[in-house]
Amino acid sequence: MKKYTLLAVLALIAVAACGGKKAAKKTDAEQTKAAMVMSTEEGSMFTDFEIEQPDGSIAKLSDYVGKGKYILVDFWASWCGPCKREIPNIKAAYEKYAGDKFDVLSVAVWDKPEDTAKAAAEHGVTWNQIVNAQKIPTDIYGIEGIPHLILFGPDGTILKRGEVLRGDGLEETLKKYL
Repeated sequence: MKKYTLLAVLALIAVAACGGKKAAKKTDAEQTKAAMVMSTEEGSMFTDFEIEQPDGSIAKLSDYVGKGKYILVDFWASWCGPCKREIPNIKAAYEKYAGDKFDVLSVAVWDKPEDTAKAAAEHGVTWNQIVNAQKIPTDIYGIEGIPHLILFGPDGTILKRGEVLRGDGLEETLKKYL
């Protein structure tokens, strides 16, 4: 009887171990995604990405962020109503603060480059832009909805992100840093 009990226990351990490995793989993937998003939370250093532009050049987030200025990055798309409604707030901040200490970068996601160019011209987007980013930065930064704004410090640290930077919150936040 002890022999059968021992075999049953060993069989249960083997089954649990096999099931545990499958669960661990899923958990590892979830942990990897969570770690990536956690690495882009406030207080974290920025995570770089590079995008081929319509003219064939390569634009990187690091071309702008971590260069000694506060950088407001607006992730947006031409078809996004809330994105277009946020542009006047961003434009006001740009006109008020742009200079040696502050700049703005728009990153067009989930959009066609020609639609981005047309909407940017229509809405007076005159600051730096990265177009055709598609889902690369939204995957990296865990962005599920746009517009999504992130304020980076001069060293590239993520200072603020999300809803706090929309509407009147943008001016209030910028006053604290600038």
